[in-house]
Amino acid sequence: DDAVSTYWPLVVIGLFIGSIYALGALGLVLTYKTTGVFNFAYGAVAMFCAFVYWQLHDSWGITAWISLPVLLLVVAPLIGLFFESLFRPFAGLSAEFPIVVGLALLALAQEGAILIWNGQARGLQAVIPTSTFKLGSFYVGWNQLGTLVIACLVAAGLWWLLRHTRFGTATRAVVDNGDLASIIGVSGDNVRRSAWVLSSTFAGLIGVLLAEIYGIDPNSLVLLVLAAFAPAVLGVARGFPWAFGGAMVIGVFTSVLAKWSTSGTVANIRSSIPWFLLFAFLIVFGKWLKEPGISMTRLTGGPSSGTAPNVASDTGAKARRLPPSTLFGVALFAAAVFLPMMISASYLFDSILGVVTALAALTLVVLTGWAGQISLAQFSFVGIGAYAVGHWAGAYGQNFVWATLAGMAIAVALGVVLGLPSLRLKGLYLALATFAFALIMDGVVFNSVGVSGGLTGITDPRPRILGVSFASTTSMYELSLWIFGAVLLITYLLRLGPIGRRLRILRDSPLAASTLGVNLTVTKLVTFAVCGGVAALAGALYGSYLRSITPTDFMWSTSIALLLYVMFSGRAVLSGAVLAGALAMVPAFFPNALVHEWIQVGVCLGVIGLARNPEGTLALSVQEARRTFIVLRPRPRRPLELGSLVRTQRTEVPSGV
Repeated sequence: DDAVSTYWPLVVIGLFIGSIYALGALGLVLTYKTTGVFNFAYGAVAMFCAFVYWQLHDSWGITAWISLPVLLLVVAPLIGLFFESLFRPFAGLSAEFPIVVGLALLALAQEGAILIWNGQARGLQAVIPTSTFKLGSFYVGWNQLGTLVIACLVAAGLWWLLRHTRFGTATRAVVDNGDLASIIGVSGDNVRRSAWVLSSTFAGLIGVLLAEIYGIDPNSLVLLVLAAFAPAVLGVARGFPWAFGGAMVIGVFTSVLAKWSTSGTVANIRSSIPWFLLFAFLIVFGKWLKEPGISMTRLTGGPSSGTAPNVASDTGAKARRLPPSTLFGVALFAAAVFLPMMISASYLFDSILGVVTALAALTLVVLTGWAGQISLAQFSFVGIGAYAVGHWAGAYGQNFVWATLAGMAIAVALGVVLGLPSLRLKGLYLALATFAFALIMDGVVFNSVGVSGGLTGITDPRPRILGVSFASTTSMYELSLWIFGAVLLITYLLRLGPIGRRLRILRDSPLAASTLGVNLTVTKLVTFAVCGGVAALAGALYGSYLRSITPTDFMWSTSIALLLYVMFSGRAVLSGAVLAGALAMVPAFFPNALVHEWIQVGVCLGVIGLARNPEGTLALSVQEARRTFIVLRPRPRRPLELGSLVRTQRTEVPSGV
């Protein structure tokens, strides 16, 4: 009796949590099975729909009998149709394209919620009554039971729809053989539109159900929905029943663990159970996870520069010239050297952020742009370096070098761990594995009071190297700049040599790389490890720049923001890292305005528009400038007239001919 009274309430709560996961997983699997798109923005759709329902019901006072149908039958389907039209051009292409577009939509929805609704957490009037009733020896909330019933009905209805209706037959035909489906008269476009509409409706329902219990917050609500990724992977690998059953098991398991602890390390691990399971499912079910589409798009940049492809091939002396993006980077670095003489100390302080961000972005250029390994966890390695300095650098930064080396060593080891899934996974599933790693670091490591100091954070000292203090803003800026310059030069030289060629062939054709004798295992693991170590170096400088760091400085969302900056600037060019740092620095010059949100919106829209161009805005600007210069090239000063040319030729002809 004691055991029943202790555990059954937790089981009921777990079933409620699992029902939320199940709704999310079913929507994710439905769109993936029919379109090949794993919607990273699913949680953002739920969050945005929750805000829309709050606007209709709580703010404008429209009754729930009208607000809820408007949301689920009008707003959510329109979002689904918008997503379908947005992802349609990427059908059959590499998963890399819908991944970055989905991440851009995720960030865009969060920034949109901040701009429209100020991003403030707020409560929501209950749709299902929150009162309780007694079931045996414990009490159950009507909202919990209602959510469970809704999830079961939706799952049963979806199963019946897919198994016993023409829509289900059409869905299976489109998934199994799209060409055959078109021959027998099944419209793949209609099937995909229907799948997106149903998925968005599920997301809207999830957002309302979660918001009435946990409130509406642009970050926490999205994170709650993203926990459905773990059962969704089960559904992708084994089918819809596995997604539903796995979601229920995960919900009950995480709820029962609350019996042992509601705070501390055990609680952190319990909250991260979906991410541990996501990581484990990707490894265990890797052989069943077949990614649709073709391999990564080949980068056609020149071998010596890593820049965008030239409009025409260069030969001779022209080929030996430095590419425009490299010249731009050199000029920008030269200007940065003299920057302390031109701006005030406050602006120079903000410039340190740009330099450090550029250093972290450089690791993504190598890892994602050159080696083709998508990582959504790069800022987790930045956090490792920052916390290493905070714990071991000493009160006055006298041990900064040793603390930085220790942080880099830890990051290298974890980089190898993160690189292990890349031996079996690629594209979408590798991105999901790195995403799970970032969320585990957030939930278990960075939330640990012993590591991060909790919400109050810890203090990072300014460096003192060989007795020289870098406590001033100018000296800290110069140290960061010269470290970045050294790493940038080393990276550029590596790009010119055999390592650069090995990374390019690893990205363009792994099969050809192994045929040519490239050890794929060693190359991938070393790339992840080195990039993790350099990111930790950036983190050591980042922590000293901030002086006080908290877990929010290294959340999963910062890793996504960094990736979007690099994708927008140019993932395959070194100057793209410099531009990414400049974009991250700009909002610091406008602390009292919503400049950060608007820049994020612009970057997200740019990523969506440039998703199929891996070189980013900088390379496109160079190409357009070349075309413009060709068109605007002046004519010769004294053009040769046709008549004079004919007369000249006649005078040169021998008289006897």
